[in-house]
Amino acid sequence: MQDSLKSGSAVILILLALMGTVFVRNFASVDNAAIIAKQSAIPAIAVLGMTMVLMTGGIDLSVGSVVGLASTATGFMAKVWGLPVGLTVAATVLLGSVVGFLNGAVIQYMKVPAFIATLGTGYILYGIAQLISAGTVITRLPPSLLAVGRTDLLGLPTSVFIAGGITALGWFLIHRSVFGRALSAFGFNPRAAFLSGLPTARVNVLTYVLCSSLAALAGLLLTIRVNAAQPNMGGGAFTFETITAAIVGGTSLFGGTGSVIGSLFGVLIMKVIENCINLMNISYHLYLAVQGGIILTVIVMDKIRSRAA
Repeated sequence: MQDSLKSGSAVILILLALMGTVFVRNFASVDNAAIIAKQSAIPAIAVLGMTMVLMTGGIDLSVGSVVGLASTATGFMAKVWGLPVGLTVAATVLLGSVVGFLNGAVIQYMKVPAFIATLGTGYILYGIAQLISAGTVITRLPPSLLAVGRTDLLGLPTSVFIAGGITALGWFLIHRSVFGRALSAFGFNPRAAFLSGLPTARVNVLTYVLCSSLAALAGLLLTIRVNAAQPNMGGGAFTFETITAAIVGGTSLFGGTGSVIGSLFGVLIMKVIENCINLMNISYHLYLAVQGGIILTVIVMDKIRSRAA
C-alpha cells in the first residue's frame, strides 16, 4: 500500500514537471528548481504533522493559526525581548506543543469532534496573536535568528536541510516505530486498537502535539524566510495547503493510511503547480481553485475506493 501511494504521487509529479518543461517558459532551469525547493521546505515540515493526524482519522484546522501565533511569538521573543536564538526556537516549538496537547486532550477525553475542536482553537489562537501584536508586523529580526533558516549551504538555505532532516525522522517514526504501527491501527479501527492493548489515548494526544509542534517550527522558519513576524502568516490557506498535499500524497482522509514520502511528493506537486501559475503570470486565485478541485477529486476517489474495499 505504501509503495503504491509513493509511486502514484511520484508519477503525478513527473508528469507535471514534464508538462511544465514543455509548456512553461523558464520552468526547466536550475534556479527555478532551487526556488521550488525553497518554497517546499516549510510546508514539508507542517505536512508531516498533518499526515499523522489524518492517519488517526482526525483533522487539524488550527495549523495555520499556530503558524501565525508562532510567528508573532518569535518576533516578540527575538527582537522585543531579546532572548537568545536557542531559547527562542525552543520556546516557539514548546508553544506549539502546548496548543497540540490542548487540542488532543479536548478531542480524546471530552470527545469533541476534531473538526470542531481545532476550528475553535484556530480562531482562539488567531485572536490571541492579533491582540498580542496589535495588528503590527515586526520586521528586521536579529541576524543571529535569520541565520537559523537563511544560511546558504550548497546553494540552498538551511531551512531546506532542516526540512530534510525532519522528514527523515518523520519517516522513521511513522514507518519503522511502534508509534507508527499504533497510529495506523488507531486510524483503521480505534475500538479494536484499544481492545488489543494499544495506548490509543496517548497516541491520539501525542499526534496532535507533534502536529502543532511542527506547525510552530514551520511558522518560525517562515518568519525567518520573510524577515517579518505577523499574526496573518499562516491562516486558512496554509492549513488547506497542508491538508491538500497530504491527501494528494496518498494519506486517507478517513484514517489508517499515510506515507511520509507520498506527502513530501504531495507538497512538491502543489508547489510545482503554484510555480507554473506564477511563471505564466496567472492570478494566485487560480492556484486556490486548483487546490479545491484537487482535494475534492481525491476525497471522492478515496471514498469510492473505500466502499469498493
